[in-house]
Amino acid sequence: MEKGNSKIILDERWRLEDFNVLTKEYQQLYGFFHALRAIDEGEFPDLEFESMPWLGGGSVVGFFSIAGKYVNPEDQPVVKRIQYASPGLIELTLFVDVAKDIAIIVTSLASAAGSAACTYHLIYSQYQKRKLTQLKIKELEAKQLREEIQFVKDSILELHQTFGLTPSQVNSLHKLSKGDELIQLKMLLALYRRAEPLAKLQAQNKASFKDA
Repeated sequence: MEKGNSKIILDERWRLEDFNVLTKEYQQLYGFFHALRAIDEGEFPDLEFESMPWLGGGSVVGFFSIAGKYVNPEDQPVVKRIQYASPGLIELTLFVDVAKDIAIIVTSLASAAGSAACTYHLIYSQYQKRKLTQLKIKELEAKQLREEIQFVKDSILELHQTFGLTPSQVNSLHKLSKGDELIQLKMLLALYRRAEPLAKLQAQNKASFKDA
């Protein structure tokens, strides 16, 4: 991965909480997509995620926290320049390919906000209705719950498409989840919840990540 500069274009009227959303969610997405690229390039160390219970929200929060910690301090995004005008910008020094990955998912969700939200909410409602929060794929297989297993597989594919993920990212996700498709679904649902607030900023013309 190569470091360089990337711009986030700012426009419209910003509130302090908008900056909080931008920095918090961008940082979490950066750790996630950095992990996928590191795995693809064979540079990611042994993963801690397999030992996590993945039986509730705490594991999801822990997952993104751990992924972020795998980014070396000198490789974290650094603000090079801020200009608040019409339009303004935030220029960051970071891994540019990771910034592009973030731009792709944010733009994908922003350009199809209604359908993306509908896809997420339909999958999440079924995910809860089927009581998959407290399960792993091996338990579904052991109980021969074929309908639930197929739901997990179909949901993963639909979210891959909704997010605009590449084949290499899909392969890295498979490795990241240790082949457990239900854990991967939990990762993808959490990924939506972190990318959607940035997509909302872009849909409102407050921020554009397209120039990343």
